[in-house]
Amino acid sequence: MTWPHDDPASLDAFYGPLSLGRDGRPTRKWEGEHLESITSPYPLAIAWMPGVTVRRVLCHRKVAGSLARIFAAILAHYGTPEAVAAARMHLYGGCYAFRPVRGGNRLSVHAYGAAVDLDPEGNPLGKEHDCGPLMMPAPVVAIFEAEKWTWGGRFRNRPDCMHFQAATP
Repeated sequence: MTWPHDDPASLDAFYGPLSLGRDGRPTRKWEGEHLESITSPYPLAIAWMPGVTVRRVLCHRKVAGSLARIFAAILAHYGTPEAVAAARMHLYGGCYAFRPVRGGNRLSVHAYGAAVDLDPEGNPLGKEHDCGPLMMPAPVVAIFEAEKWTWGGRFRNRPDCMHFQAATP
């Protein structure tokens, strides 16, 4: 799959222009036509809500198959849900979230349901990647990149090691 460029016109052309209601948020019609839930093969812990887990991830239909393969490959790499958790790759920071880019005014790729964050605490926005035990594991980066997702740890202006997106910078 070739993902779109990460600019508003390309994202709209590929993922469908966001249809906004009077409240400035996507309409239910847009969400119903463009989003779907996938099931993670292992429990995902909400990163900011200790003890709360989910199995369903809401994402754009065009990335659903790819993201499902990614989660399956993460489980296959680590072998068990417990090993995934030991690597902190069960710490889920979100996927579909209608919001602007942090510190900006254009929409985030999350607003299209085409980005996912893993282990936000260990991989905070702005922190350069290092080989520390809490940083994003190289095998997980390779799994996403095999599906042609872009890893935020490679962003030039401001690294975002928790972030993966189905869009190219």
